[in-house]
Amino acid sequence: MNREALQKAVDNLSIQMVYLHSSEAKIHNNFDPLIPNQELIGQFNINTKSYNKKELLDENGVTHKFLVYQTEARMRYLKGPIQEELKDSLENEELLEKLVAAEIIAVFIAEYAIKCDEELPHDAVLEFGRINVPHQIWPYWREYSHSTCARMSLPVSILPMFSINKSTETK
Repeated sequence: MNREALQKAVDNLSIQMVYLHSSEAKIHNNFDPLIPNQELIGQFNINTKSYNKKELLDENGVTHKFLVYQTEARMRYLKGPIQEELKDSLENEELLEKLVAAEIIAVFIAEYAIKCDEELPHDAVLEFGRINVPHQIWPYWREYSHSTCARMSLPVSILPMFSINKSTETK
């Protein structure tokens, strides 16, 4: 983690808005959520996909600058139990697709006002998107996935608190 670049962004960005941009929810592989006592294994992922800059001119002629991040959050349930020999191959997407019972995908937009006049360094913008944006999106994603699971008659999983893992810290 580039702490210096991240701090530069943290000092110069202020969150303004988070909203749902798009979503998709599907039940796969003839899964019937109404059959009781099915073992399901939840998988969760969140990743900032892109960002762009925008400028708005207010009624007084003052230009306001913003960074707008697009973050994708995913949740899926795999039909369990997973056989021991398949556990080692869970990276194999083809095998996984056969186990997917349901999935929810949501794209959120997070908008930040830029508080400084100078251009933020590219590495600061990227680190902020990789580290901070998912933290700020996570509560919105948690609520959305919770309510969508309930609407789909899926078990409602309480997503864990979002935490930075060792692989994130060393990138």
